[in-house]
Amino acid sequence: MREMDEAVALLEAYQTRLDRAYDEGPARYDAVFADPPDGVGVHEIGLDRVLRRINGTEAALLGYKSEDLVGRPVNDFIVMSEASRRAIEKKLTGEIALKPFARTFQRADGTAVTMALVDRLLKDRSGKVVGIRTAMTPITA
Repeated sequence: MREMDEAVALLEAYQTRLDRAYDEGPARYDAVFADPPDGVGVHEIGLDRVLRRINGTEAALLGYKSEDLVGRPVNDFIVMSEASRRAIEKKLTGEIALKPFARTFQRADGTAVTMALVDRLLKDRSGKVVGIRTAMTPITA
């Protein structure tokens, strides 16, 4: 497990790689999405807060298979789900700025894991927000 500052630096660097890969095209983006740094999960949610895409590392960190997560609300896996729901809504509407934070997730076996998270807004070609991409890694509590 990492300390928060180390985790945030790693996640910010990975998000920047993902941003660059997105600009290079879908194939490059898919490759970078599927090949994160060790211990880094990443997922995308739509405006409905449902998981649209998740990498294998995040699924493993939470004790699931990717196909068990895609299509489910992200809040299903967060310990303080109501607080998370409100925060995501505010991020999607631009009411609050995106900044690194910690959140506790519930694994498939019921145990909790605290993660550092770094978000990026996902936008369509016209610049309209269509979701959030989140990179995460376990941290010491």
